[in-house]
Amino acid sequence: MSKISITKFGTLYDGAEAHLYKIQNENGFFCVSDFGCTITSLQLKNNDDSFTDVVLGLPTLDAYARTWGSFGAIIGRFANRIVGASFTLNDVTYNLTENLPGACLHGGFPTWGATLWETKKLIKGKNSGICFCHTFKDGEQGFSGNLYVEVEYILTRDNQLSMVYRAQTDKATPVSITNHSYFNLAGSGSVLDYNLLLNCDEYLELNKEGFVTGEIKPVKDTEFDFTQEKKINYYQTIKPDSIGYDICYKTPCYDSGCGIPLQGKKPVHIATVTDPVSNRKMKVYTNQEGVQLYTAKYMDHVAGKNGFYYRPFEAICLETQSFPDSPNQKNFAPTVLQPGQIYESVTIYAFEQASREI
Repeated sequence: MSKISITKFGTLYDGAEAHLYKIQNENGFFCVSDFGCTITSLQLKNNDDSFTDVVLGLPTLDAYARTWGSFGAIIGRFANRIVGASFTLNDVTYNLTENLPGACLHGGFPTWGATLWETKKLIKGKNSGICFCHTFKDGEQGFSGNLYVEVEYILTRDNQLSMVYRAQTDKATPVSITNHSYFNLAGSGSVLDYNLLLNCDEYLELNKEGFVTGEIKPVKDTEFDFTQEKKINYYQTIKPDSIGYDICYKTPCYDSGCGIPLQGKKPVHIATVTDPVSNRKMKVYTNQEGVQLYTAKYMDHVAGKNGFYYRPFEAICLETQSFPDSPNQKNFAPTVLQPGQIYESVTIYAFEQASREI
C-alpha cells in the first residue's frame, strides 16, 4: 500500500494554510499541494536505487503564488486561449479576463492554480492518491454556472501518474481542464534532443498572433509531424524559424459531435517521449480531443527549486485538453457542459525506468 503524509507548505496572504501531500510507494513518490492542486515533484527510481525528480517546480509556496507559468498547477475553467476574451452562449455574451493581449489564457483570473482546494485521501486497490474538490461560483472568472470540480491524482506501483478531472454544472458552460506540469526526464538540461512520437496526424492552424484560425491541418510535410519518432529539435535544423513548439494537436479521441470528455470515454495512447541519455520514457494516454505541445520556449531564467534557474527548452508539456477557443469556433466540436452531464477527463503519464544511471 502506498503511504500518504502531510506537512504544512506555508501561509497565504489571507492567513489560510496550504499543505503538501507526499504519496509514496516502493518505486517513487510525488508531492502535491492543496494550493492549486499543484504537483511540486515527481521522484522516480533509477536502476541504482537513486531518484530523479522529473517535474520542474518552485522553491516555496510564495513562489508558486507569484511566479507566472502555472508550474504543476490545475488549469480551468477553460484551458488555453479564448480569443477576444469573450464568448457567446445561448445569446448571452460572457466577458473574461484579457490576461494575454487579445485573449483570455487558461481561464483568466482568479486562477484555479491560486485556489485553495478541499482535500481527501484516496485509496484504490493497492494504490493511494489525493482527491481535491472545489465549487466555482456562477460568474467566477466571467463564466456561467456553478461548477463543482474534483481533481484526482494517483501514483501506481508501476509508475503511472493518473489524473482524473470530473465536473458538474447547474448551467451550460464551456469546460476544458488540464494540468500544467513541466516534464524533464533527466531532471535538468535541455529537452531538444529528446525523441518524440505523437499519434496525431492533424494540428490546429495558428495565425501570426498565435491564435487558432479554426482550420485543422494535416501534419504531413510540416514541422509539426511527429507521427514517426523524431528529435524535438529535428525541424529546427531545416527550418531555423521553427524554434520551439506551442501548438495543439488533434488526438485520436476527437469526436465531431462533442469536444468534451464525458463520463465513460476511454483514454488512448497519444504520445511517447524518450530521453536518449537515460532512456527513460514517458507515455501519455488521454480521452481528451486535443493535446498542447509546449517546449517551454517562454520560460527564461525562472528561479526553480534546488537552486536551478530554468531556461527555455528545459521542459516539455503535453497538456491534454479540448481545442483552444472552441466556444468561438464553429468548425470545432462543441465544448459546452450541460446540466446533468458529468465531465470526466482522464490522462495517464506512464514512466519506464531509466536503463542506466542519469
